[in-house]
Amino acid sequence: MSFEHPSPTGAVFLNRPDACFSARWVAVILATSIFAAYPEVILGMATFFYRDFGYFGYPLAIHHRESFWRGEVPLWNALNNCGLPFLAQWNTLVLYPGSLFYLVFPLSWSLSVYCLLHQFLAGLGMYWLARRWTASGLAASLAGIAFAFNGLTLNCLMWPNNIAALGWMPWVVLCLEQGWQRGGRWLIAGAAAGAMQMLTGAPEIIFLTWLLSAALAGEFWWRQKLLRIRLIPRVLFIPCLSAALSAVQLLPFLDLLTHSQRDEHYADSYGAMPAWGWANFLVPMFSCITKFFGVYAQFGQYWTSSYYMGVGVLLLACVAVLRIREPRVRVIAVVTLLMLILALGDQGYLYAWLRKLIPQFGFMRYPIKWVVLPVFCIPLLAAWSVGRAVRWPPESSSAVWPTARILGLIFLVMMAGIAWVAWRYPLLNGIWVTTWHSALSRAGFLILALLTLLILCRVNNLRIRTVAGIALLVLTVLDALTHMPRQNPVVARAALEPGLVKLNPQPLPGESRAMISPAAEARLHQFASTNAFNDFVVSRLALYVNCNLLDGIPKVDGTYSLYLREPIRIEEQLLKASRDPNRELAPLLDFLAVTQITAPGEYYEWTNRPGALPMVTAGQRAVFADSDATFRALADSEFAPAETVYLPVESMPFVSITNRTEATIVARRSEAHREAIEVVAREPSLVVIAQAYYHLWHARVDGRPENIWRANLGYQALQVPAGRHRITLHYRDGPFYYGLMLSGLTLAGCVLAWIHQREPKP
Repeated sequence: MSFEHPSPTGAVFLNRPDACFSARWVAVILATSIFAAYPEVILGMATFFYRDFGYFGYPLAIHHRESFWRGEVPLWNALNNCGLPFLAQWNTLVLYPGSLFYLVFPLSWSLSVYCLLHQFLAGLGMYWLARRWTASGLAASLAGIAFAFNGLTLNCLMWPNNIAALGWMPWVVLCLEQGWQRGGRWLIAGAAAGAMQMLTGAPEIIFLTWLLSAALAGEFWWRQKLLRIRLIPRVLFIPCLSAALSAVQLLPFLDLLTHSQRDEHYADSYGAMPAWGWANFLVPMFSCITKFFGVYAQFGQYWTSSYYMGVGVLLLACVAVLRIREPRVRVIAVVTLLMLILALGDQGYLYAWLRKLIPQFGFMRYPIKWVVLPVFCIPLLAAWSVGRAVRWPPESSSAVWPTARILGLIFLVMMAGIAWVAWRYPLLNGIWVTTWHSALSRAGFLILALLTLLILCRVNNLRIRTVAGIALLVLTVLDALTHMPRQNPVVARAALEPGLVKLNPQPLPGESRAMISPAAEARLHQFASTNAFNDFVVSRLALYVNCNLLDGIPKVDGTYSLYLREPIRIEEQLLKASRDPNRELAPLLDFLAVTQITAPGEYYEWTNRPGALPMVTAGQRAVFADSDATFRALADSEFAPAETVYLPVESMPFVSITNRTEATIVARRSEAHREAIEVVAREPSLVVIAQAYYHLWHARVDGRPENIWRANLGYQALQVPAGRHRITLHYRDGPFYYGLMLSGLTLAGCVLAWIHQREPKP
């Protein structure tokens, strides 16, 4: 199957500098640019570490990798938050086929390269999409380069799942459009591309991809009157088939979502683009500040350090909006404008209205994420302008240069105005100097971009025009890489290698846990040393965020997209809200088997808590209470977890144990998805497990099913009769297995259909 595009014919397409801009050469340009940007990463001398790469993406990958080599599917993570689902988080990339790359090769090298490979994939996919729409190799090359090299894509290198979703985004749009128009195998290709993006686990990017595709499908349906009847089933069939292929991931995710802390009231306008945020498309350093390792971000918005597209690319996109009369251009322009307004959050009013109209949008965080679609659309709009500019003779491109010249002057005036505002009304001292330098350097890139465009529009020499086209691509890469200091600093790979943290005694999975104190966590969140290697090592020694996964140390907390509702309430409103949990909440820490906690006033020194209970205890008396009463009891200094366990009121008819009993845990074996416990009880007793309650855990006592009750608000308890008994707890993820069956059958059907389906003629 090939990606075909309209073949330009006629005199109007003569002297187009497209011959050297084939997919092969664009791939070379992309690969060379990526290598030039991060040579030490590709050569294995250093790795990414900044922000979520080191604290989130890399720890998840190492947990996934260790499970893979043990022959396990990591459905449950016992090392964070007293246990929570892992595969169902979706952004853990457990089922994404591209993850095999970093599962096989050394992780401290391969995960960074994995991110760069998806940057390459994004650029190449955008090339093919723009080539199909513009029939111009140079225009397609500009779109591919601009999508691979811009502030947002470079920022997303810190998130393996987000950069993978961006990598598949143009391929999904391209294959979906081919499927609508041509049917046949393209229906399967569109569904497969959509499923691949689904499995990357970036819900917002996936949603925005399908939102844009829906807008394009609507435009195509309106324009193609003869195909309307045929188009409707195709448009509906592809997303259904894609969802069926992804069911193995979607069903566990949706199940976890219904039991998580997120609901329609979860999101607000936090993390929105500032009111002046559109100015950063022209002057990327306007009102930006830096905290750690020289990386800048907008004042008040820290999800992405930049979304700058390149001033030349933005200019060409605006030219397309003003001068190119094509329905698809209008649709993409309207989508871009709406997304930029939504990115402003409640400041733009549209986002607040949309949340009220569609409450489900409340599950999403950070309105700035709406900017993903403009970052995708602007290179396509710019490609249309270049496609028109490279036509010859000049009459065919006469509208491009005059409009670009006028817009260029307007842009220069606006840059000067932005620099003046930064000087006249500075948010912080010194910011205006950074803004002034940024405005001056981007003005230089704008002038150079205008010169290359002038040559493309007015010079009748193929060699000179080809050189101008190459110069335009080089300017686009340089503009992206120099618009601010490096967005992804690197560190020696040794900083991320496992086996660094040794506590005395070391908490072990299934036995005990560590807990970073709220004070230490707050200090680490606000402070960074000037030495990146030492800073990351200190974070690891402190078990900051998810760094505990690098050394396999179980911890009370962690950072994930979804948490189980009741345990996270305890963590956020009790443990992290306390100034000194080791003193104020000592009984609760004892119950959670916290044997190590950060020493007072320290970052990474630890204090042993020898009085903590084991993770499995027995013999407590049951107290039946609602969730609020139980929550208050856990915060009480009189709480005695060795003597009392709080159970929900609805368990009262099924639990007969209301007094302390004599029971002993004589043996326990803990595995990833299985617990084996032996208990000796002189009378019917309760067994309490300090592991997060989730409905997919199932218990058997001597082979007979037994109910697991929610204990102490968010953990587990069950009752056993008198005598010696063997308890087994299994994590059985029904949604995963049902999804696996559905996805497997769908995949088999797609393979058979592909084999027996002839490729339709264009």
